[in-house]
Amino acid sequence: MLAFLLAGPGTASAATSVTFGITPATPVYGSAATFSGAVTPAVAGEPVDLIANTGSGWGVLGSTTTAANGTYAFSMAATASGSYAAQAPGATSPARVLALRPRLTARIAGLPYPGARLLVRGRLTPATSGALTLRVGTRSWAIPHRPDGTYTARLPTRHGGRYTARVVFAPNPGYTATQASRRYAIRTPYLAIGSYGRAVLALERRLRDLRYSVRHVNKFFGVDSYEAVLAFQKVHWMSRNGRVGSKVWNKLGRSSIPKARHPRGAHIEVDKTRQVLFEVRRGHVVRVIHVSTGATGNTPVGRWHVYWKQAGLNSHGMYYSLYWLRGFAIHGYASVPRWPASHGCVRIPMWQAPGLYSRWSVGTTVYVYYS
Repeated sequence: MLAFLLAGPGTASAATSVTFGITPATPVYGSAATFSGAVTPAVAGEPVDLIANTGSGWGVLGSTTTAANGTYAFSMAATASGSYAAQAPGATSPARVLALRPRLTARIAGLPYPGARLLVRGRLTPATSGALTLRVGTRSWAIPHRPDGTYTARLPTRHGGRYTARVVFAPNPGYTATQASRRYAIRTPYLAIGSYGRAVLALERRLRDLRYSVRHVNKFFGVDSYEAVLAFQKVHWMSRNGRVGSKVWNKLGRSSIPKARHPRGAHIEVDKTRQVLFEVRRGHVVRVIHVSTGATGNTPVGRWHVYWKQAGLNSHGMYYSLYWLRGFAIHGYASVPRWPASHGCVRIPMWQAPGLYSRWSVGTTVYVYYS
């Protein structure tokens, strides 16, 4: 018997033939597959072996006997691709090649808003079966997967709209191509002071990531959210209303961190045209704050230095002040409108003032300029 097996499939007897089939023809990895056929002439109790060559030579996977009509069947989990056949005394069936379809899962996780972190996650089983590519619209890029087959890829969220993410599997030998598709929508809801929910959380996270100063990153659209939106609208030359619609959302999805006008060192920049303040460290903007400068345009333009710091609230309503020229200072104030409104100082929101005061010392360079 062993000598006959080592000859492999294809050795047949004139008196006996064996048919052989696999159902389903391309099983999913790990699912049940049935290997069946019939032995002629039909004899009950005829021994039949299921043999396979999955890369290291032919071997017996299982044994059974025929029914009275000569039929037989094996059922087992399909976990190895290769050549399979059935062997009875005196005959071996023609071999059939078994290719497997891997298990591929995909799910969408995250916040579905422009600029937010939205992911597709899943698992490829077995991990060695091939490579993965993510396709969204006309774009595609490779997805690396871990030794256990799990993968994570970030989805594009630059614009509002409806999209389909396709995780496409390119097979190694022994496996067949497949893909997992998931539809998702990038939403652009209207938000304003008082709004609450996951959209607000996504907005605040995005503003924070772009360095716009937000006091609380939560699900509530408060005054701090309004002021951060104002600063964003100012930087991008948009209508200054502190509200978020589709235009603001889509701009958030496409934007990057603002660039410093003076890309060296640590300093403060005040842009009088756009009415914003940039805190700069190592030449990079680390914080953007909504401000209001002199109503008559009298806030002095130039390069200055902080020469005096005054903590707390003074008699003029100036809160935690950084003086950089005579009586001109950057300070918190109860009213910071969307337009220039001060007597010449640079007003910032009250809640921002103690932090700015603590972060910058006497001698700090202050640039004041028109865009």
